[in-house]
Amino acid sequence: MKHANSLESVLRSDSLLRAGLGRDMEILGVSNDSRHVSPGDLFICKGYGFKPEYLLKAQESGAVCYMAEEKYEKCSLPAILVSDVRKAQSLAARWFYDYPSDSFQLVGITGTKGKTTTTYMTHAVMDAIAGQKTGLLSGMERDMGGEVIPTHLTTPESLEMQQLFAEARAHHLPIVTAEISSQSYQVHRTYGQRFQYGIFLNIGPDHISSHEHPTMEDYLRCKEALLENSDTAVIVRSTDYFDHVLAAAQKARRTIVVGLEEDGCDYTASHIQKLPRGYAFTVTEKATSRQDVYRVGMDGLFNIENALVAIAVGRDMGGDPAVISAALEHLVVPGRADVMDGAGLKVYINYMHNGISCQAVLKALKKDYPDKFVTVVIGVAGQRSPARVQGVGEACGKYADRVFFSADDPDLEDPRDIDIRLAHAAADGKAEIIIEPDRTIAVERALREAPAGSIVVLGGKGSEDTQRVNGEYVYYESDPAIAKRILAELEQRK
Repeated sequence: MKHANSLESVLRSDSLLRAGLGRDMEILGVSNDSRHVSPGDLFICKGYGFKPEYLLKAQESGAVCYMAEEKYEKCSLPAILVSDVRKAQSLAARWFYDYPSDSFQLVGITGTKGKTTTTYMTHAVMDAIAGQKTGLLSGMERDMGGEVIPTHLTTPESLEMQQLFAEARAHHLPIVTAEISSQSYQVHRTYGQRFQYGIFLNIGPDHISSHEHPTMEDYLRCKEALLENSDTAVIVRSTDYFDHVLAAAQKARRTIVVGLEEDGCDYTASHIQKLPRGYAFTVTEKATSRQDVYRVGMDGLFNIENALVAIAVGRDMGGDPAVISAALEHLVVPGRADVMDGAGLKVYINYMHNGISCQAVLKALKKDYPDKFVTVVIGVAGQRSPARVQGVGEACGKYADRVFFSADDPDLEDPRDIDIRLAHAAADGKAEIIIEPDRTIAVERALREAPAGSIVVLGGKGSEDTQRVNGEYVYYESDPAIAKRILAELEQRK
């Protein structure tokens, strides 16, 4: 049973409470969506699109009080007034669900590129060393031991996040691995949340726009916040702004640095050997000088750094190197580094969607397959920063041989307009440029027109089977499904 007095005490201790209800009352639930209010709920008035009529609707549905930054005179419900409703919502969510993350170890992962892949790698290692199922909170799905829920949002709202953590607790999961976006700190979805491990992969000039972060400094600050709220900070040595990130990590109780044969690393990868699928490499642990050989079953040298993070956390938790290596060797991340072979082509399904991830993927392919012709199909989502469009266009123009610019969640924009801007950004490169806004046609043409023995990269969508158009998600066959269909067609023609 929850009482308003105890919530007010939590808010007061964080200097967020401006005025309380003036009396105690029982709270049976917490909601910020007037369509889903139940009798006895505390209703939270938050969001850029909040309208006073939402509060009146919540009152009609049985809300007993509300929390807001201002009092709404047309509503007769008692109010808890706070100075920052987003921060207060996060604390209220943790309070209502009885601080669920206290019952398991929480691993958070942030970075401009590689977050999802590293989250899946780390989750696989956590499953392996725990010897049982562990939790996963990613930009593709949420699995807290019950139903696996697909998602389009990297880090959920604080109310949903704490509800998910409560589900993990109910299923007795020992560890949860969570993908944490910079915007989750910008809008305080993770306010007050502590992590046992906070992982910082990298940062680059992305997500800088009026819709996202106003400046690079704000973007960096929000990413570093994960380290500042973690017991152990794990940093990839090659990240830009490394010294700045390392300084932020001093707020953690301790820091682990990983890298590829770089000075000052606690876990160093060396003696890298290309395998038919993925790599073998040696990891040296600075504290003990111990060396072990690991394998990762995903192409792209950047995936060694991603794997190194998972290895470091697994070893720090006491995991056996052989168990960790087996988990990484057999892992497939849907839509992140899928490979299909057929009709004399090698097809990579990759979620690369910004300049630095495109550059990393395409440079790695050119290094591993220097004489192969590379075709890319890619787009940029609507309402994204000019820097993202420029970065994707430049990287594809420079490192690919042929590029089809196409739709990738255009939302409120015309995909052809986005593709034209991408083509302009790619113009100084060597690639042949083709604009085809219809994604299905673009993928079909890329495969049918690819030279024999070449590589086709289907970038940006991963395994997603929707396109966001005019504010709604509409069906899309998905890149893997189209590739499978066309490769089968081409095989039959041979």
